[in-house]
Amino acid sequence: MDQALERKHWAPATQERAVERFYSHGAESFGEFHGGYLNFGLWEEGISDYLAAAENLVHRLGEFLGLKPGSRLVDVGCGMGPQDVYLFRKFGPIEIDAVDITWKHIELGRRRVRLAGCDGHVRFLHGSAVDLPFADQTFTSAMSIEGTIHFYTRERFLLETLRVLKPGGVVAIADYTIKRTPRNAFERALLRLARLLWRIPLENVVTAEAYRRTLTRLGFVNVSLQEVGALTYPGYYFEQRRCLPELARIRGFVAGRLGHLIDLVAYKAYTSGLVDYVLVRAEKPA
Repeated sequence: MDQALERKHWAPATQERAVERFYSHGAESFGEFHGGYLNFGLWEEGISDYLAAAENLVHRLGEFLGLKPGSRLVDVGCGMGPQDVYLFRKFGPIEIDAVDITWKHIELGRRRVRLAGCDGHVRFLHGSAVDLPFADQTFTSAMSIEGTIHFYTRERFLLETLRVLKPGGVVAIADYTIKRTPRNAFERALLRLARLLWRIPLENVVTAEAYRRTLTRLGFVNVSLQEVGALTYPGYYFEQRRCLPELARIRGFVAGRLGHLIDLVAYKAYTSGLVDYVLVRAEKPA
């Protein structure tokens, strides 16, 4: 079998191992719940349905990237891959290499694209975001939806993105930032709890301005960040709360309840003004 198709085995005590375990709970039972999407969604005016919000977010990043027939995209932290089928159908035909740390996601993604009839154009690989298995200057576009917060570290992923993008290539990211430093013991505990529950390296806890400076320092140009927390956290939290019984069935009682606790902590951190959600676009110099 081609090595690129095989499962990787992460060493104990690594970030890759921790994140894979976190996302593996109940993945095989997820099926078509929420269309296979895991993202927060972009709940703009007129959108009250989760699937519409999730695909609205994906479409926005596709527009940021300027995807068109002939584009070659790497999607890092692809989850179960519904966004890759969506982008292929809406902007394609395009070539997509989708990478995820969680083997169960890779298996489900491969099945999804076979059923969608685009498996000749969309490929799933089990791998690390900070060691992408591609040659230099392979892609016109790079994307990560809510994955970079988990990578150890986000900066290492951005350097890998620069390496695999062609000159003039574009990266689009949906990500999380902090708005300000905690003001008291409760807020410090809330932010720490969110980080520990969600397997977030401390190095990735940055403000939007620090994020922008990092992109510029690494060599990206035409950098833009939009803070859209009001269009993400509330819609996602109340949707997840509504679906709590089904999520407990899918992931198991303990993992389902833990997932709800994580959602609650994230929502409270947002309503406290501690965190935000950003849409990022940047280019590799031509």
